Amino acid sequence: MLKSILRSILVPVMDICVNILAYTKPKFHRQKSIVILRTDAIGDYLLFRAFLREARAAYPTYHITLIGNSAWRSLYEYFDSAYCDECVWISTADFQARHIFYKIKVLRHIKQVGYELLINPQHSRDKLNAPFAQHINALSKIAPQGDDVNLSPRKKARHDRIYSTLTPSSPEILFEFYRNKEFFEQLLQKPLNTSPKLHLLSPTPPHYKQPYSILFVGASAKYRRWSVKHFAEVGEHLMRVYKHNLLVCGGNADIESGFYLEQLLQAKVKDYKQSIYNLTGKTTLAELVSLVYNGNLLVSNETSTVHLAALLDTTIIIVVSNGNHLGRFIPYPKEIRDKYYPVFHPYITANYARYKELSNAFAYKSTLNINDIQPKQVIDVIDQIYTQRSDNE
Repeated sequence: MLKSILRSILVPVMDICVNILAYTKPKFHRQKSIVILRTDAIGDYLLFRAFLREARAAYPTYHITLIGNSAWRSLYEYFDSAYCDECVWISTADFQARHIFYKIKVLRHIKQVGYELLINPQHSRDKLNAPFAQHINALSKIAPQGDDVNLSPRKKARHDRIYSTLTPSSPEILFEFYRNKEFFEQLLQKPLNTSPKLHLLSPTPPHYKQPYSILFVGASAKYRRWSVKHFAEVGEHLMRVYKHNLLVCGGNADIESGFYLEQLLQAKVKDYKQSIYNLTGKTTLAELVSLVYNGNLLVSNETSTVHLAALLDTTIIIVVSNGNHLGRFIPYPKEIRDKYYPVFHPYITANYARYKELSNAFAYKSTLNINDIQPKQVIDVIDQIYTQRSDNE
């Protein structure tokens, strides 16, 4: 209680101090210039990135600056660096951790240039995104009307006053790529035929024995992580029935889970000839692109790796989901990705005929227990996929 009261007093005071100390006048105003602000996560970037190309095509003579989350910097540099003239990378983790000197440094840096136009495409703006939009010096600022899922209605109304233009947002739940398309069509005042696909100009040959499946154990929140024991059962089935080698993948936070999964698998498959490679915490995003591109199957929690695989359009994807972000990030529309198989919580599966109602309920968060999804559900989907493929050959 006391902690909460102190926080409610200290946080606004700290924010005022940061704003005062970060104050600086622009050193220069850049003519014919646009700044695009995108501070959210890797999956959000992957479903937005194709519109950088549209912005560049619409403003060929403008200087375009991208202010982005350093978490997806390597993806931008790998796929999209041709579309912007300059980038400012922000460690959003450090910024949100209230490292006051880092905050001041970043905000002073972004205030030094005056732009003609700020474009902020983020539909669900949050307390991280708002300070950047506020501190950027631009003659005009535009964003979608968006929603108030990450901000209280009062705070959102206050932050909306930052913008000179808010484009209308349709009230229904849209897949996030189409939400971005809606905004950019209004911004550019024309229909767009944009494809979200990722294209590798020079694919790296596989470094691991094929065929292989990837088991991706990580996710951004605990309630989105399927049990390691469940992954082990699926992995054993892939090795025993389909003779797949296995790559266990995840981020630095998943090293312990990856090691545990490796141990469980080794105990189950002692006499198998296939190999298990534990790569948790050992791959960069660019390396993960190559692994996914060359893989045969991905079994993953609903995370950025799924979006990466879906947009590369090579690997078969099995995504295990409790329904979190239903309709916004999962499932992929068939016209974007057909080799994509979501395995949902039994409640969602049983009530899928009420999809619109479910997507409204779970579009922003689901509290269903992901571990109610049993390994057999995933194994049955895998068997069905490979049975259909063998029938078609």
